[in-house]
Amino acid sequence: MQRVALITKHEKARWIAPYLAPLGYAVFESSMFDTDILGTFSGEVERTLSPMDAALTKAKKACELTATDWGLGSEGSFGGGPAPGMINWNEELLCLYQASTEIAIYAHAAGPTSVQELTLNGRVPLKQKLLLLPKQRWILRTDQGVQKGLCAEQLLDRLEQITGTSQKIKIEPDLRAMHCPERQQMITKAAEDLVRRLSETCPQCQAFNFVVKEKQSGLPCTLCTLPTEQAKSWTRICDGCGCRHDEVVQQKGADPAHCQYCNP
Repeated sequence: MQRVALITKHEKARWIAPYLAPLGYAVFESSMFDTDILGTFSGEVERTLSPMDAALTKAKKACELTATDWGLGSEGSFGGGPAPGMINWNEELLCLYQASTEIAIYAHAAGPTSVQELTLNGRVPLKQKLLLLPKQRWILRTDQGVQKGLCAEQLLDRLEQITGTSQKIKIEPDLRAMHCPERQQMITKAAEDLVRRLSETCPQCQAFNFVVKEKQSGLPCTLCTLPTEQAKSWTRICDGCGCRHDEVVQQKGADPAHCQYCNP
C-alpha cells in the first residue's frame, strides 16, 4: 500500500480513505500542521488563499512534515454556485500531491446544501428546524462569547439559560467536517472523483488524470443546422506528455432551445 498523509484537524480521512484503499493508497491522518491558520469557517482567521492553493499547501505540508511522498489536502467552501444568494452552495476540493514528481491532481464535488444560519422565532419553530438536521452541530454566538460544536439539545439548553436577557444571539451551522453531515457527503463525492482521476491513465505515458479537460462547442441545431454552444466533442488531455484524445458526443444535434439563432 502507498501511504498518503492527510493533514487535518477534522477527521476527514473517514470519508476519503475507504475510496482510495482499493487502489492501493493507505490514507492516514496527521495533526502536525494547524490547518486553521489558513482560515476558519467561523471567521476567527480570514482565508487569504484560493481553495486550490489552500488544498495544495496542505498536501505539500503533509509530505514535508510526515516524510511521505504522497500528501493529500482537502478544502471546503460555501457560497457562489449557480444562484448566489438564492441557493446555498458547497464545494469540496481534494489535492493529491506527489513530492518526488511535484505532480498535483485536483478532484472536486459541488452542490446545494441546506445548512444555513437559523433565526430565533421561538423555541418550537427552532426545534422543528433542528429536527430536519439531527446530526448537524451548531455555533452559538452571544455577548458572552462563541460556543462551537453544539448538538441540538445542547443548543436549546444554552438558549434556555439566556432567555429573557438582552444578549444578542446568532445561531450558525458548525461547518467543520466532523460536525457537518452534508459536507461529509460532498467530501465523499470528491473522493469518488479522485478515484476516477487515478483510474484513468494516459495510453502513452500511463500518467494519472487522463480525463476530459476541454470542450469543443458547435453541435448543430436540429432545426436550423447552425452551430450552437453545445458540445460536439470533449478532449482528454494528459498533464504529463500532452497526449490528446477527442471523444465525439453521440447526440447528433442540439435542441433548438439551446440555439442562439432559433431561441435568441
